[in-house]
Amino acid sequence: MLIQPPSAEEPSRNPRRERGLWHDGAQNMLSMGCTNCPERNVCGGLQLSKALFDCLGFCCRKPADCDKVCPNRPEAFARSVREVDGFLFDNVPRAAILAKPLLPSIVPVLYHGSKRVTPFRAPAVSLPLYGVIARHNGGNRFASAQELAEKFGFAGGASVVLTGTDTDAPLERWWSLGKGRREAIRALLALNISLVTTPNYSLFTDRPRWDDLHSMKRIAIVHEEFLSEGLPAALHLNARTERDWERWRAYISGRPEVTHVAFEFGTGAGWATRSPWHADQLKRLSLAAGRPLHLILRGGSKLLPELITAFAEITFLETSVFMKTKSRQRAVSVSPGTVKWCASPTEINEPVDSLLTENWKVVAASYAALFDRSVPPLQAVG
Repeated sequence: MLIQPPSAEEPSRNPRRERGLWHDGAQNMLSMGCTNCPERNVCGGLQLSKALFDCLGFCCRKPADCDKVCPNRPEAFARSVREVDGFLFDNVPRAAILAKPLLPSIVPVLYHGSKRVTPFRAPAVSLPLYGVIARHNGGNRFASAQELAEKFGFAGGASVVLTGTDTDAPLERWWSLGKGRREAIRALLALNISLVTTPNYSLFTDRPRWDDLHSMKRIAIVHEEFLSEGLPAALHLNARTERDWERWRAYISGRPEVTHVAFEFGTGAGWATRSPWHADQLKRLSLAAGRPLHLILRGGSKLLPELITAFAEITFLETSVFMKTKSRQRAVSVSPGTVKWCASPTEINEPVDSLLTENWKVVAASYAALFDRSVPPLQAVG
């Protein structure tokens, strides 16, 4: 099995409760109420092991306190539909095909520059999108690429990938910028950003399907906005059903401007009993595209061997090195392709620069072996 030290992205939800809400088109019957639903063509319907007449069974029946996209909130529902111009992808504007940035196979995610005094050196680094922009208006928090590097503690000259994966609050702040999103994107261009993964607007197993359709359309819209402003972007793929994946396949195969896609196995898709289904859908999407695609991946390192063979290129956003270093743990190479983590206490107020650098070297070397398709998967120890 692959090296997969615990990370901050591991699921915290209860799979036993959620398993009954997972769509399974091969095992379960279509919910009866889906048959005549006007959104059936877009949604495809739900097939759950849990008894459910239709997705309105997930309605909270408290419209005054609800923020979901649900027809039982008529005025808010109409606003949500209008703001994305319907749930179909057909009317998302086309964008130019941008030059593909050169990215390494593994990129460390740096969340901040605290407790470090020496610039971290790597060919590329990944930073949180929402840590780079101002919360109130989406403007730059940094005057230059150099100031950005100093704030996050990495050496200038590294390629920078912004990751749009986050909790709902920062995602909604980005969307709430409205027309100001394009101005915010232009500000990011001034920081020499190489690529951004689009905000991962969530799909939940216990919400009416209109909420899912709204999130998927928003993902497509913001991806086009990045491309149209000249900033390379990876289209984040969130999907709940086979029909959701079918729609993404059709969208991507018909739009050559989509050169990068992103996926995260760190939350619901990361469960051991669900991740193989998503991995299979990713492989089908790559094949259906009819052209090389570059996958930007967070989490799911156990699935890398099969995904490496399915995509032309993969960049793995690695979070463990930063989080383990923060917890004062050291990566130790036991044998080729084998890494374990050991406690490595530091003195009070001692910087962790050297520990971060050592951990990065060890983990990067281990993953390098994995990306050589001629060698067997890595082993996990401890």
